[in-house]
Parts: sequence; C-alpha cells; structure tokens
Amino acid sequence: MIGKVKVNQSFGAMCQYVLQEKTPDKGAEVLAAHGVRTDSAAHLAADFDMVRAMRPGLGKAVLHVALAFPVEEKEKVTNEVMGRIAHDYLKGMKIDPENTQWAVVRHQDKTHPHMHLVVNRVDLDGQTVSDQFVRSRSVDVCKGIEQQYGLIVADQVGRKQALEIG
Repeated sequence: MIGKVKVNQSFGAMCQYVLQEKTPDKGAEVLAAHGVRTDSAAHLAADFDMVRAMRPGLGKAVLHVALAFPVEEKEKVTNEVMGRIAHDYLKGMKIDPENTQWAVVRHQDKTHPHMHLVVNRVDLDGQTVSDQFVRSRSVDVCKGIEQQYGLIVADQVGRKQALEIG
C-alpha cells in the first residue's frame, strides 16, 4: 500500500477533485465520512470550511492522503475493507476519527484500487491536527496496515512512499 500525503489550502478544489463531479464516468464513490455532507462537492467543502473557520490563521488546513494498492489486491480490497483501512489509517496517524471531519472516496479511474482521504486539520474542538513528521508517520502506518490486513508489502513491488506539501 502506498500513501501519498499532501497538505493543501483549498477544500473547494480538493472536494471537487475527489468527488469528480465534472467527470462522473471516473466512478468516484464515497465510502465513509464523518461530520460532513457528501451529496455534493459544494456541501462537503462548506462543512469542512465551517470548522476550519475556528482556526483562521491556519493556511493549509487540508490533509489529503491517496492510498493506493497493487492491482493484484483488487479482489481483496473491497469498499468495506477500504473503509476500515481509512479508519485505521486515521487512528494510526493519531487523528481521532470521532472528533475530526473526514471523507474517504474510492476512485475507479486507474487499474489499481485506490482511495482518497480528505481530512480537516482543524478538529471539532478547534485544535490543529499536526502535520509534523506526517511523511514518516504515514510510512509507518501504511506498513502496519499492510501487515494487519495481509496486503502485499509496497517495498516488495518496488514502490515508494511520497510526500508533497503544496
């Protein structure tokens, strides 16, 4: 499993991308969410922005994680499994899934199974979710999830973790 982490500014752009409203043939499917409406990108972004307003000085409040699996895992990584993995990923990253807004969306636009996890870096108490050492934490969490779910280890298929803070 590969985890690609980005920290961004705009919930609007991110929500449009993950829900793929402009390209519905790509097969975006909301698997799970907490504290947000998922019926449209506009509602999703508005809900994220409402909580983000508790920390107006936080420039980059969007944590976006793309979690990708080898094509060989396609049958194993069902929507239900992806939802559980997303929840476990949040907990592993020390993000309280019950006190933080997030949404997980599966995309069908590639041959390999993958999902996008969008997380508000402002929790429901108005505290900032740390992005310090997010790359190393993500690598460790992904390795743990691979073991827990019996997934193909990313290092064994020549894949690398990536971090882009944009």
